[in-house]
Amino acid sequence: MIVKSFVMASAAIVLLTGLAPAASDNLAPPKIDLEKRCRTSAKSTQTLMGSGSTDAAEKAYKSCMASEKEAQKAILAAWKDIPPSYKSFCVRPNVYSPSYIEWIACLEMQMDVKRLRSKP
Repeated sequence: MIVKSFVMASAAIVLLTGLAPAASDNLAPPKIDLEKRCRTSAKSTQTLMGSGSTDAAEKAYKSCMASEKEAQKAILAAWKDIPPSYKSFCVRPNVYSPSYIEWIACLEMQMDVKRLRSKP
């Protein structure tokens, strides 16, 4: 659901900000090792649920992979329309845990802040 709202909202970014991305900014977002990220997440789930919960860990892994891939597609589709300031604030794989889902959430918050600040 958040991914679909992001795709629609990303079109609004250009209208709300009036910023055109720089030519060098048309590159794709950083690539994330989704298997590593989702395996780590699944291990955490297994630890929380107990060592005998391999089914829960496998379900968590599959769910993570599906969600991250969907979020990756949404970000790739909207990347050229996202203002550089939003990208530099939200997409920081060496600072935050890299996740397309988390990046979408951050980018949506940036849009919401912009929208709220523009209201009289």
